[in-house]
Amino acid sequence: MRNLFPIIVCAVLTLSSCENKSDTPQQTVKSAAVEESKTPAPAETDNRLVVLNKITDGVWLHTSSQDVPGYGVVPSNGLAVKNGDEIILVNTAWGELATVELIDKIKAETGLEVKKLIVGHFHPDSLAGLDWLESKGVEVFAHPSTPGLSAQRGTPIPNTSVPELAKIGTRVKVGPVEVSYPGPAHTEDNLMAYVTGPKILYGGCMIRAANHKSLGNLTDANIEKWPDALKWAKQTYPETKMTIPSHGNPEAGITLIDHSLGLLEKHKNQAKK
Repeated sequence: MRNLFPIIVCAVLTLSSCENKSDTPQQTVKSAAVEESKTPAPAETDNRLVVLNKITDGVWLHTSSQDVPGYGVVPSNGLAVKNGDEIILVNTAWGELATVELIDKIKAETGLEVKKLIVGHFHPDSLAGLDWLESKGVEVFAHPSTPGLSAQRGTPIPNTSVPELAKIGTRVKVGPVEVSYPGPAHTEDNLMAYVTGPKILYGGCMIRAANHKSLGNLTDANIEKWPDALKWAKQTYPETKMTIPSHGNPEAGITLIDHSLGLLEKHKNQAKK
């Protein structure tokens, strides 16, 4: 399994349940090493399988996919983070069976069990495997609005949440991961996860990949407050070395935050026409 950090990773397709047809899907996985000019061979990517790639010591990127009618095969990213003798999962895989496969891959790679789950938001690309993980005794950390939103939409409902995360700007430590609520954006309940040691920011669906030309699915979005959430993240995590969106390519630094702010400004201007 290749170590992808401090590599700038191009990890997955675009599009998802958080996506928009105007963003053209890609099926390329490229890595450009900072120290070397030549490009390593592409990682193995069968979009119907769960892929687990090591980013740095103790941190893995997991990618799973769904065949979405009208969109084709759509991937979704999450993280697995080592916390002593256990693993913290940021988002489930996209599907219950995919989550079972992901847990098996993590066990084979690390020899450790997943004991904690951080849920990014109430959409299925974040928590489709929630019920199965809870049945295995995994402790769940979610925004307090997530259970209610899940119940309304018919997605898996977390049995537990973190009341403190109701307040914008709250930051809660879960082992080496800082879970924060920057405010409403892609959804009212979207959380961020920051791995403090290697300074990796998982921005979820509120962060758009560099090749995305739109904001994606806006069904549950708060367009007015979304920029404030991104500005808060930019101010709070200025030393970020890698930003990972839910869908699309991770990038070095916080350039994806600026890109997402630009898309929001573009959307605002188009709405005025």
